[in-house]
Amino acid sequence: MEDRFAALAEWHDFFTAVAGVAATLVGLLFVALALNPAVMADDGPTGLRTWAGQTFHSFLMVLVFALVVLIPDTGPLGLGLPVVVLGVWGVARVIADARQVRSDPNPEWHGRSVLSRFASPLAGYAIAAWVGLQALQGDADAVGWLVATVFLLMMSAAGNCWNLLREIGDRHQSGAPDP
Repeated sequence: MEDRFAALAEWHDFFTAVAGVAATLVGLLFVALALNPAVMADDGPTGLRTWAGQTFHSFLMVLVFALVVLIPDTGPLGLGLPVVVLGVWGVARVIADARQVRSDPNPEWHGRSVLSRFASPLAGYAIAAWVGLQALQGDADAVGWLVATVFLLMMSAAGNCWNLLREIGDRHQSGAPDP
């Protein structure tokens, strides 16, 4: 069974690139939020703050998934357990975030449209939890499915990032108070 996990070395270049991209995007988002601290203030709009947090979390989790896969000479437990934990934690975080935005009085954060902001990360984390369970059972080939997790989280976070920065820019341009 350990020999099957030696094949993870084939994923090294992909997950190295993913780790680099995710780390860069985490840093850029951190700088953007640091330049607009009102977004993250406790009295800021709940929906916008949660959205920013979810975006940051998605980029960070992609980085962590990549780093877990890059751990050398890992086996079923060393790969499967962290991936299951991260996947379950991600699912729980998305559900908590979706509930939290419902407390924002702005109607933009209610209804089906807001669910679309959470669907991709939820699917990505669910896939990751499944991959972790498969790895624990000795199926190293399931790691290929982490590509779906990476793409779902990265595309969702990148889209969120763009919309978040656009929202902040629109607020500044209209003279509205910072979020």
